[in-house]
Amino acid sequence: MSPRPTERTERADPRTLRSRERVLTSAVELLREHGAAGCTIEAVAAHSGVAKTTIYRQFDDREDLVVAAIESVKTQPFVPVDGGVLADLETMAQELAVALRTGEFASLLGSLIELAERSPRAAALVEEFAQRRRRHLVDRLQVAIGSGELRADEDLDLLVSRLVGPLFYRRFVSRQASPASFVSRLVRETVGPLLVERPDSGSAGGGRPRSAR
Repeated sequence: MSPRPTERTERADPRTLRSRERVLTSAVELLREHGAAGCTIEAVAAHSGVAKTTIYRQFDDREDLVVAAIESVKTQPFVPVDGGVLADLETMAQELAVALRTGEFASLLGSLIELAERSPRAAALVEEFAQRRRRHLVDRLQVAIGSGELRADEDLDLLVSRLVGPLFYRRFVSRQASPASFVSRLVRETVGPLLVERPDSGSAGGGRPRSAR
């Protein structure tokens, strides 16, 4: 693999940060206009004005660059941990539904899928990318298990897929809208039966979700 600038080097050398930002911005623009096929190292170099040798010092290969470019436009998943688990998960799902409908990341996701289908290297990078993002949701579910809100015998990988899978399916396959009422029903019918009933309240993990930001 090509050597990468360390975090300390990047902080010490603003030129490295500026060139990396130009490269990622150019890659995003090329992906938006031409898809994964048009986002080559050569095309990014010509578009950004950054030398190929510099790009290869910052990214291992084209696949690494494309995944980094798409990740650069996606904010960190927001999964609150300040209410009942049901309300927190509904807040997360409502925000994800909005992001899939309006965010730039969603418009570039097709390029990511296309590249992963054609390149084992890209498929491995996309898998790592997805695992990092799923981790936030899994962590919230583990908090709910630890606090006694959620049953401890649940398959969290399956539960995450049941929560977010329909939102991606409706956005990219069936092309259906996911209004707030649908998202709320999805979360409550998926998670509600898995909650541990509390003697003092008769239910667990309730509360009202915060409005999507």
